[in-house]
Amino acid sequence: MIEKEYLASRVAAANEAQLVAIMYEGLIDTFNECITYINKKENLDTLMDKSRDILAELIATLNGDSEIANNYKSIYLYVNNIITEGFIMKDESKFEEAIKVITPLYEGWNELGEKMYMDNIQENKGPKLVAGMTYGKGYVNESIMNNQDRWEKG
Repeated sequence: MIEKEYLASRVAAANEAQLVAIMYEGLIDTFNECITYINKKENLDTLMDKSRDILAELIATLNGDSEIANNYKSIYLYVNNIITEGFIMKDESKFEEAIKVITPLYEGWNELGEKMYMDNIQENKGPKLVAGMTYGKGYVNESIMNNQDRWEKG
């Protein structure tokens, strides 16, 4: 439960690049779990589904038909093929290979996310939208601060 709450708070506070890095991190963690559970089929099935869901989400986030988008799609499909082979053959080395492919992508997106975070702090930018709730006896008021620093009814 605590792990899910921690992940939810990380996702809520993350910028765009950090969200991608979190997905890569989840993928690497899942591949490591696959290596651990390679001989326990019931756990491996669930982990493979999770891995494929993350890869599908990464593919779905690609926009357009640019060379970069096509290269990323090729990488994701290649990783899917590797882990499928690893699953079928119960071969840990296939999951290790997938980790080697994904790790540089994770490191790059993680570094970009940190740079974006630091740039945001240095520019002293606050959040674009702030929301809050006030509680009274028998009612709840929701307020939203817009970009003009004015509170409005939510």
